[in-house]
Amino acid sequence: MNIIPVIDLLQGQAVHAIRGRRAGYRPVDSPLCRQGEVMPLIERLCDDLGMQQLYLADLDAIQGKGNNLLTLQTIAHTFPQLILWIDAGFSSPAAIQTLQSQLAFRPVIGSESWQFNRWFPVDQTILSVDSVDDNLRDPSGITRDSTRRPNTLILMNLSRVGSLQGPDMERLASWQSIAPDATLYMAGGVRNRPDIEKLQSAGAAGVLLASALHNGALTAADFQDFS
Repeated sequence: MNIIPVIDLLQGQAVHAIRGRRAGYRPVDSPLCRQGEVMPLIERLCDDLGMQQLYLADLDAIQGKGNNLLTLQTIAHTFPQLILWIDAGFSSPAAIQTLQSQLAFRPVIGSESWQFNRWFPVDQTILSVDSVDDNLRDPSGITRDSTRRPNTLILMNLSRVGSLQGPDMERLASWQSIAPDATLYMAGGVRNRPDIEKLQSAGAAGVLLASALHNGALTAADFQDFS
């Protein structure tokens, strides 16, 4: 079971994502992170949890309001051992290639941002299937097109992000039927270790989370047990 910590970046700060309502996101303030400071947070996650992979969402880029390129470059330079999963609002292969020319990372395509309608190489690419409950955000139709859809998927229910409502088990079961050979990661709502155990038993490959780390519900020992 692969547990991947998440950092949402907004104007160079780590912010607390709640239910996809980005206008209301505020800097994270927790025992792991003071006033949204990104680099000390990553250092704590590495030192306390032994983190090896990190998901970064560039919310400025996703919203078309600039980017966090300097912060991403600093993270990649300072923590070269980390495998970075980055969603920077990519709309086409060219957008991915532009960022890959500046730092090494595993690209995450957000279905809400992707606009490219033709086939493209999918090796190492991850697709975030973005939805708000049952409302799928997919203008290009990539989630429904198996010829373009990568085989690693993040099932992202934005209405559960930061909500601590529990994971969307129905969505997991649905996508296990739609894409039975896909590697499925869950994002949104995970509260604690029992939630992770439930997802593991149901066949999820991993989970993306933040709130359960910041509020202490998931400990370093829990993290290591699933590594």
